[in-house]
Amino acid sequence: MPTLPEQIVVYAQQKHLSVQTLARWQAWKEEDQEVLLTLAEELQLGENHVRDFLDWLEEVSARDGSTISNLLTRSEIRRPLGTKLSRNDKLKAVKDALRKVRYPRLSLLEENLRAAVKELDLGQRVRVSFPLALEGDEVTIEIKARNAKELADSLTRLRQRLDEGAVQRIFDLLDQV
Repeated sequence: MPTLPEQIVVYAQQKHLSVQTLARWQAWKEEDQEVLLTLAEELQLGENHVRDFLDWLEEVSARDGSTISNLLTRSEIRRPLGTKLSRNDKLKAVKDALRKVRYPRLSLLEENLRAAVKELDLGQRVRVSFPLALEGDEVTIEIKARNAKELADSLTRLRQRLDEGAVQRIFDLLDQV
């Protein structure tokens, strides 16, 4: 049975990881290396994803004073791995979970914004969206309509929510960024 360092080298060769990425991984404590190897194998991580995980895990670990193995064994990170999702969906779910750990305030704000939009109850034809990573203060409202009546109904509903002050909650939340 190959040693852990040998297993990591073999994985790096199979996935064509750069020398720099491999060196960063190998610089971690053995326990942290092993947990990342397990995750990398489960998700078949390539160069870019391994590098992302290295960056994020080092950042959160330094900020929180936690070990990388503790971060990667948290239930919210491990939960998607036990599901019947595709590899890409599992990867996205794990990255989303890690993102919530990495940016707790931003994640909470995004959840609050989604809840505020849902509470508006603007119907299926109206979509409210925000700038990527909430970098900016503009809200985009898109209305899809097949005829003038659908458009008028959506505009009426939106106007009611504006008059009630419900839309203002979204802008108040965005001001927290």
